[in-house]
Amino acid sequence: MRRPIEELLPRFSLGRPVTVLVLVASVVVVGLVATLSIPLELVPSGFSNPFLMVRVPWRDAPPREVLDKIVVPLEDELSTVRGLDTMSSMATSGFARVFLNFKPGTDMDVAYREVRDRVQRARPNMPSDADRIYIRKEDEASIPVYVLGLAIDPGVTDPWNLVQNEVMLRLERIDGVASVDARGLQEKDILIELDRAKTDAAGLNIYTVAKQLRRDNFTMSSGEVYWGGSKLLLRSVARYKNLDELRNRIIARNVRLGDIATISYKEPDQRWVVRVNSKPAVALNILKEGQANALEVCDRI
Repeated sequence: MRRPIEELLPRFSLGRPVTVLVLVASVVVVGLVATLSIPLELVPSGFSNPFLMVRVPWRDAPPREVLDKIVVPLEDELSTVRGLDTMSSMATSGFARVFLNFKPGTDMDVAYREVRDRVQRARPNMPSDADRIYIRKEDEASIPVYVLGLAIDPGVTDPWNLVQNEVMLRLERIDGVASVDARGLQEKDILIELDRAKTDAAGLNIYTVAKQLRRDNFTMSSGEVYWGGSKLLLRSVARYKNLDELRNRIIARNVRLGDIATISYKEPDQRWVVRVNSKPAVALNILKEGQANALEVCDRI
């Protein structure tokens, strides 16, 4: 029984050489067309990882308070999300993170909407100054197609502006690039460090000082004006021009801010440290647009 079947293909090939040649040529042509037309991607199109992360920054809060006032209210609400498999949390200084893993086959678009709804329910039970809540959905667009390590010369006085204006803006203009995220480099801030003894002696505390400074620094809409047939939007801006003006700000009677605080303009404490060839550096994570081809974007970069 096996011999006639084993001899069938050789007999067919020898008896119809032209037909076999046409079939082989067709397979080769179809393969070449598929190779040239099907785009190569880092991950398959439609990839959906059953994972979500909720991140809540709460500046300068200790881990215990982050756990009690942010993590616990979030866990109480998020535990009712349909399709949830496991949930884990992390409370660190200034940050709360809740990791949600869903069962295979879960519709992640529906899960994302439910998580967003539960987060809104938990918001009234959380501190009012923890008002920024981020929900991260893992998909192919959130995976960097290119990670660039850029060493920083120690002689550069303002590396943030250099990288932001000379490198990141140019990369973001490249066709197919969605965004560029920098790690290992932070923008300088104005830091006001109050002296506890001097503040108490002046009859002040950190909350009253912060309230006064917050009233001095704002941007708000102030209405609109019609001029020459055009509508002009008005905006009120209140800002300090320099550090000396901030130091001379009267906080209480005969008390200036510079009398009770040290004011400086510098980078905040780093949360990320990046090094390239044993030198301080910045890592640039480059994300592509949803429909862009990963290889073409990398070639343009």
